[in-house]
Amino acid sequence: MIRNDLYARHMGVDCRFWETDNFYALQTDYNEKLLSKGFRKYDKIELKDKIHKEVTFNAIENAFEVSTFCIYKGFKFFLEVLLNTGLYRIRPLSEAQINFKDHENHGYDPVYEVAENELEEIWEERKPIDEFVFNVEPIVYIKKKY
Repeated sequence: MIRNDLYARHMGVDCRFWETDNFYALQTDYNEKLLSKGFRKYDKIELKDKIHKEVTFNAIENAFEVSTFCIYKGFKFFLEVLLNTGLYRIRPLSEAQINFKDHENHGYDPVYEVAENELEEIWEERKPIDEFVFNVEPIVYIKKKY
């Protein structure tokens, strides 16, 4: 699973989160066990595989921003998403744009779609969010080159 968003850990579960008027909205994948812990299903059919809950600041164990990166052909790329086709969508970071010889500079950021076996490494970088506890690993490898 590729994650690029704000996350909060609540009751041991990592959830996407955002601030609402007086609460924090949490969203995670559907898990029937969490329904007994205050999570609710969405009414919208397009969100049927997600559940949500509103909590106070004190109910959040820790919070962090996640960005997922990869190494492709020796350069660091931002890893956006796994597409339904089984390909990953990646965007080169500035060093790759300067040195990567697979594209011309057209004044826009190029986007590539590549298979997982073409990616040398995949990892998450986690950064603290002001005012919240940050007690998670700052870098977590999903695929590591040995």
